[in-house]
Formats: sequence, C-alpha cells, structure tokens
Amino acid sequence: MNWLDRAALTQALAMCRAESEGRAWQIDEKLKDEPWESVARFAASCCQSRALKLQPWDTPPCSVSEDDDGESNADAVKLLRKMLAAGVSRFHPDPLAAIEAAKPKGVA
Repeated sequence: MNWLDRAALTQALAMCRAESEGRAWQIDEKLKDEPWESVARFAASCCQSRALKLQPWDTPPCSVSEDDDGESNADAVKLLRKMLAAGVSRFHPDPLAAIEAAKPKGVA
C-alpha cells in the first residue's frame, strides 16, 4: 500500500468515527477482530457512499477495479478513473472534493 492510500484510509477512519457515536462504536468493535486495512476500507466505502449520496445498491469507487467493464459499476469505474488521473487515492473519503482540490489553480 502506498502512502497516499494509507493517508486516505486513515482519513476515512477518522471521518467515519466522527459520523456518530454508533458508527464510532462499530469501527472500534470491528478493529478488535479485523485487520486495520479491512476496517479502513469499510470506512472508506461508508464515507464515499455518504459523500456521493449513493443508493444502497450503488458501488463506491473504492470498491471497483479500474478495468472493470461491468455495466452495473460503470459510474463507479468512471469516477475511479478520474480520481486516479487526478492523483487522488481510490480510498479518499470525499472523491469529488479531492478531484476539485487536485486541479491546478486557474483551471475550471
């Protein structure tokens, strides 16, 4: 795992914990029995789903492969490709904000 992904996963864990007392409890309980990376990936998925206002059946970009050609994940794959092209980790908790922040200044 590269430093960018680790930073994004760490941020996702913090954001997920801050969501509510119940979510913080869930994260802490999961960390007792599951590896850190697995729980952090779960947190990234929760954060992305919330930030992107995804429906329960939609897939967040952190859960797809860049070369996935399945029709059901087309939007997630398209966003993942944009994220990676902008130098944003696939695990960033707020993909659209991260893409916007990654744009060079003065570019619309």
